[in-house]
Amino acid sequence: MEDTLKIQEYTLQLLEENSVSFNSFDEFRNFIIQKINHWILNDFDHLMYMLYRIDVHEDKVRKLLKEHKGENAAEIIADLIIDRQKQKIETRKMFHFEKPTDISEDELW
Repeated sequence: MEDTLKIQEYTLQLLEENSVSFNSFDEFRNFIIQKINHWILNDFDHLMYMLYRIDVHEDKVRKLLKEHKGENAAEIIADLIIDRQKQKIETRKMFHFEKPTDISEDELW
């Protein structure tokens, strides 16, 4: 549950959406799908910029879209974004640094 909220929080920060809240993860996912659909139809450059910013590789997007021809491209891209955010959270957990309580701030680097 906590990771789900972090995925939503991190993704919305990157999308520069501040005033949105969701009752479920599916509602959040649908919101992302709608945004992506809008960008596909109206501002493809912005979609590419957002994918770059979120660190979803263009090659991976192309490969999956090719493999899933005829399926909803926005859903595929949304799931890639969500998966990337999950990866980032897992990486942060692995490299999380607990600040020692017995060492002063000045001695930490």
